[in-house]
Amino acid sequence: MTIKAPVRRSLQPLLRHIIDSLPDGIVVVSKEGLLAFANPAAATLFGRAAGDLEGQEFGYALAGSEAPEIDIVRPGGTTVVAELRVVDITWEDAPAYLVSLRDVTDRKRAEEHERQLDRERGARAEAEAANQAKTEFLAVMSHELRTPLNAVLGYAELLDLGVAGVMSPEQRQQVARIAASGRHLLTLVNEILDLAKVEAGRLTVTRVPVSVSDVLEAAVVLAQPHAESRGLVLDVPDSVPGTLRFVGDHDRTRQILSNLLSNAVKFSAPAGQIIVRAGIADDAPASRHLHGAGPWVAVSVRDGGSGIPDEHLESIFAPFVQAEGGHTRRSDGTGLGLTISRRLARLMRGDVTVESAPGEGSTFTVWLPMPSADAIDSAEGAEEVAVPASRTRGLGEIGDGLMREIDAILDAFVARLRREPLLPAATSLKHTQLVDHIGAMLADIASSLVTFDESDGTPSSLLSDSADLLRFVADRHGAQRARLGWTPDALRRECEVLQEEVASSIRRCFATPALQPQVAEAIGVVHRYLEQAEEASRRSLDRTLRSQRGRE
Repeated sequence: MTIKAPVRRSLQPLLRHIIDSLPDGIVVVSKEGLLAFANPAAATLFGRAAGDLEGQEFGYALAGSEAPEIDIVRPGGTTVVAELRVVDITWEDAPAYLVSLRDVTDRKRAEEHERQLDRERGARAEAEAANQAKTEFLAVMSHELRTPLNAVLGYAELLDLGVAGVMSPEQRQQVARIAASGRHLLTLVNEILDLAKVEAGRLTVTRVPVSVSDVLEAAVVLAQPHAESRGLVLDVPDSVPGTLRFVGDHDRTRQILSNLLSNAVKFSAPAGQIIVRAGIADDAPASRHLHGAGPWVAVSVRDGGSGIPDEHLESIFAPFVQAEGGHTRRSDGTGLGLTISRRLARLMRGDVTVESAPGEGSTFTVWLPMPSADAIDSAEGAEEVAVPASRTRGLGEIGDGLMREIDAILDAFVARLRREPLLPAATSLKHTQLVDHIGAMLADIASSLVTFDESDGTPSSLLSDSADLLRFVADRHGAQRARLGWTPDALRRECEVLQEEVASSIRRCFATPALQPQVAEAIGVVHRYLEQAEEASRRSLDRTLRSQRGRE
């Protein structure tokens, strides 16, 4: 709608004064489309002096929508967005348009930023759902595949033992091939299952003093037949001192070394040499992902392969990646061995690293923490011991215990959610949907307890990283709960249940009266972490619910 507003000549000075003081840009445009007047705000909006604007073409349509938006290109190429309103007036005895220009650039940028955030949240949610579905699928399928595979291997062994009658040499050779192929396939399935457990935060390791010579010998025995079949020599130390020990899990460390030796055999040229060394490093290079100050046990495996280019040195630790990719690669496998090896080592507060160059082979090193002398002495005959000794009765031991109890806590947590009146939807949801990110969250909190103990409570980059990770996981958790129909009250009750189950688990595992001060402190620390996680989840849930309502 337009308004005829003739302005008497005697009022024009007053009108000019009022217009000059307005924060919005005001211009007068003649019926021919020329600018007859511009106030200071309009001059600022156009990026030109008011005198330079007068007599210039306005260049924008003055009919149509009540408040159209126009892009104003300033000298130099910058652009601002203005909301335009038009009123018909008489200016200096001639019909004209009074045009109001309001700068809405910041508002438009904020709206675009919010739209971009919505798109990013949607993309993250889709990726999160896809990753969770993948992990669940891998775990289920791995279990389903292992059952018939074990049956195949069992029947092959029975045939080899002659249960079905005497076999000819040709038949025995064929059965041996069946068994070898079945064992190879079972290895691949086990790798996939391990990866699924690691990614779901449900794989735990023990941490006890372990003899380096024992675990190295066990790994070499497994690799020796394959190496001999390719004419490779395993150069292993004649003797490793029995007193050389690391803190970790014997079976998982053997798995790591077996993976490294298997890769060395596969990628070394026939009739070559694989060099294995074990020693102590007081100071590890800064690039290693290690907890604490050392010293460290370092076990290295050097192959005689073609080497790895610098750009692939980190990508080879990604799932399903091999340095030699594509259909033309010469070595079989899933590409999971190094991924699992590094993650297992880091669960034991160590690492797996690589040094290589094209044409010079590769050296993979397993770094694991050494126990203190006191911890070794106290561990003789014990099933498990926490190290170093300064942590045996502190938060570190409780953090280790919490890590081992995660599966039991999650089972109790899910059972209680299914009985909660505030969570009626929980009864129809899968275990994996209810657990969601809780396992990863508890694992991070348990690791933080250990790090807090090792750092004596002083600020630590590891603690900062852990806090950032906890906030990130909690944010994803809140968004997932919103998509499942959780209300703020339901989320609050869920967090209360989780706190109660964690506290109950810690008290049950550390019931010794002498440990109660540490137990109380640990529960307090855990509760503070979970309260921070609850706040981050609540904000994420609120954002997601608002976004859902906005799309309705």
